Amino acid sequence: MFQIDFKNRKAIYNQLIDNFKRLIDTGVLSPGSEVPSTSELAKMLTVNPNTVLKAYLELENQSYFESEGGTEWFVRTSSEEKDQEPIKTLYSRIHADLQLLLENGGNKEEIEQLIGMGQKSFIQVEQLKKKMDDTMALAGLTMNVKKGSIYGLVGTNGSGKTTTLRHLAGLLRPDSGIARIDGLPAYDKAHQKVIGYMPEEMYFLPDYTMKMLQRFFKNKYQQTWNNDRYQELVAVFQLNENKKINTFSRGMQKQVGFIFDISTMPDVLLLDETIDGLDPLVRKQVVKMIIEDVANREMTVLITSHNMREMDGLCDTIGIIKNGQLVIERELDELKANTHKIQVAFPQDFMMNHYPYDGLEVLYMEELGSTDLLVVRGKEEEIAQHIESFEPLVYELVPMTLEEIFIYETEGALDEVRN
Repeated sequence: MFQIDFKNRKAIYNQLIDNFKRLIDTGVLSPGSEVPSTSELAKMLTVNPNTVLKAYLELENQSYFESEGGTEWFVRTSSEEKDQEPIKTLYSRIHADLQLLLENGGNKEEIEQLIGMGQKSFIQVEQLKKKMDDTMALAGLTMNVKKGSIYGLVGTNGSGKTTTLRHLAGLLRPDSGIARIDGLPAYDKAHQKVIGYMPEEMYFLPDYTMKMLQRFFKNKYQQTWNNDRYQELVAVFQLNENKKINTFSRGMQKQVGFIFDISTMPDVLLLDETIDGLDPLVRKQVVKMIIEDVANREMTVLITSHNMREMDGLCDTIGIIKNGQLVIERELDELKANTHKIQVAFPQDFMMNHYPYDGLEVLYMEELGSTDLLVVRGKEEEIAQHIESFEPLVYELVPMTLEEIFIYETEGALDEVRN
């Protein structure tokens, strides 16, 4: 029924939109048909629930869907679609005006709040500074994570990822700035939220078994501990509860840590390089459980990694951290949909008198003989229309990996900071 290609550079929410349009246009889904809820479809496809919601809202905007209270979704009937034409026109005008405002320096969060669509950040980090020995680990870090989001914090070793998570887990106090969870400082536990934290390097008491650790967690988290979930996951990962945990392999110890953290039913889950290097089958189970909790309970997740590929298909928002500062913070689907590599060639005499790239937001350009290779930010259709209006000899869209997109976007962001 659905064809989602996680290796495709096309944004997942666009793939979802295309699938539903195909099913509606071919009559597989008829007017008035109920479609799965966002949480149901997210769990069915192992896709971020926020990505599904974004696709549903766009389908509603295009008069394919309608909803009741934002929880039940249906294929819109034909008569109602006709009545929606003036609304569609208004949506288009508002969208164009908002896009213009953003292009001229408008603040995205302020715009969202202005039109009543903004969601207050559940995790707020503001100008966080922390010096560790003689090293400035965090140098004024600012980032925002919305409730129910799966946020990927990406950076090289030593960039400040672990220090950020330790502040949010309440293990460190900042030298200046603040880290908040649900509006209250993370370190004083006043927020009374259950925080699940998995450090990169796991440590367990030498003689502890999983059964012994279970008794400890069950006593500490009396209000939220889910023993049925614990037993289910022990069976899924096929771990021996009576064996000393420090005799397990590094990968198995990560599984143990995840089982205990997720069984506390946390409001916030902090994972430090947890996904990296997991066995593919284990990773699939871990991702499935994370998505189910985000869909069912609006659990908020912050994952760190140095590997961009681990974030693709899982996170809805990505932040890149470098030298203790956030260089870029973007929605993942937005990045994939609006960053393109193109190959263009014009007659040599044409280029002597014209510059066809004016009006495009060029992030990178390189001359390869008679061909130009460009990385451009913007809508694919608008870029193509602009270039083809000059009648090029060659115009080709070149595939890009997520790593490439972030390299070019990061360089562009660093240039803006330098300027």
